[in-house]
Amino acid sequence: MKTKLIIRIALLCQLLLLPAWVWADSPQMTPVVVSPHEHEHKERPSCRVCGMWIDQYIKTAGVITYKNDDKEYTCGVACLLREIDDAGGISELKSAKVTDWVSGKLVDAETATYVLGSKVIPDMLPNYIAFAERSEAEAFAAKEGGEIIDFAAAFADVSPVGTTAPFRIRTAVTPGAGNFSVGMVYGYMEKSAVKNGSNGVDPSTFIHGNRGQRQAPEEVKIHNQAFTLNYSPTDSLALFMNIPFAERRTKTLNQSAPTAAQSFSETVQDESGIGDITLEGRYNFWHSTHYDKFASLLLGTTLPTGDFNATRAANAIVGRNLVAMGPALQSGKEVATFTGGLLYSQRWKDFWLHASALYNVNPENDEQFKFGDVLTGGLALHYTPNYDVMVGIELDSSYTQKNEDMGYKIGNSGGLVTNLAFVGDWRFMNAFGGNFKLRGSVGLPIYEDLNSFLVAYGANNRFNLTQVQPGDGFFANLAIQWTYREAPNY
Repeated sequence: MKTKLIIRIALLCQLLLLPAWVWADSPQMTPVVVSPHEHEHKERPSCRVCGMWIDQYIKTAGVITYKNDDKEYTCGVACLLREIDDAGGISELKSAKVTDWVSGKLVDAETATYVLGSKVIPDMLPNYIAFAERSEAEAFAAKEGGEIIDFAAAFADVSPVGTTAPFRIRTAVTPGAGNFSVGMVYGYMEKSAVKNGSNGVDPSTFIHGNRGQRQAPEEVKIHNQAFTLNYSPTDSLALFMNIPFAERRTKTLNQSAPTAAQSFSETVQDESGIGDITLEGRYNFWHSTHYDKFASLLLGTTLPTGDFNATRAANAIVGRNLVAMGPALQSGKEVATFTGGLLYSQRWKDFWLHASALYNVNPENDEQFKFGDVLTGGLALHYTPNYDVMVGIELDSSYTQKNEDMGYKIGNSGGLVTNLAFVGDWRFMNAFGGNFKLRGSVGLPIYEDLNSFLVAYGANNRFNLTQVQPGDGFFANLAIQWTYREAPNY
């Protein structure tokens, strides 16, 4: 079983890496606009905005000339408009030229006619396509769809980026076919309080306050690392893969039995290993003509590659044999899970809004343990002052049902959690026909109402304890990502 799973994963990785192989083996096209910058005669020209090789986008490439005669090349109209905006407007330049879609010749950007929102996405989003003659633009739009606009309308419409990427939720935007990215992510999460419902209590205070309280969670720390892959086989479909690895540590405070001399101790447990691999697909079933509103369907699953320790121990308090290792230490769920939901994204010039509503189904595994299903909703608001920087705020809320062990519902599992995070990314380098981004987020739970369970025990139920969960704390993530788009063949 494990061998077959490893083979399937290896084949999937090869499929996702296919665009990189195609890129490496394909012959280079002869560019229309390309002479490198005067000081870069030995360098292969790339788009300043997105990093794509200019000679792979000869059908859409543009060039701006500054008043000192320096030139800058772009892969297409969208990136050219962003460069013009960054320069302070067309009046600050000596000239700006775009490639006529029909003839392949350079024409003045201000006199060209553009088609926006057609079925053809030859470079970056939004997909402005330039024509020297309005009649040719009209003929193209009649066949491929889209709206006919002039330079002023295109310049007023363009935003610093074609989309932003949230951390805590998903985007409804699917990039053009051939878009590929690979990333490395580091995450840290810490919980250091006892949550009894919505009340946060110091663990030491909690256990010292009740002679019958045998245990209390003191601290949870999780270091996550992940390898991520994104690939778009079509303009409307985006695939995602996440391969996680985590190092987990929990600390538990223990108190002696109430009938014995009172004493306290601490138990520390460590676990590490690969987690369940996530596979997701986003299908964009609707977008506006201006590519500023998107609605998509998300479907996903996880592969049970992480370990689940099903060793059971007698729990005298509840009178059952239960899985001894807590959920915070489990690397996997030992069963495939399924996620589905809707995504929506919208742009207002420099601002992006993303919203999602997802439901995660966790079936019972072969050990008769079932993690609770999860309903999640989220909002993200991002601001892009220029094409290199994004800053934003994200809010997500999830309701988790109780875990079940052989049909017995675990009292101290599940509940409601709302998180607030501050996020940002920085495109710091263009290289290898694409661009590198440094991404980061930091946040904390702003509201938690976690399930707990009061248990009475001993002669005549003399004593009681409350089964509780760890909460509060904070989380942070840091990622580096490289993005490349294999040029479409039009």
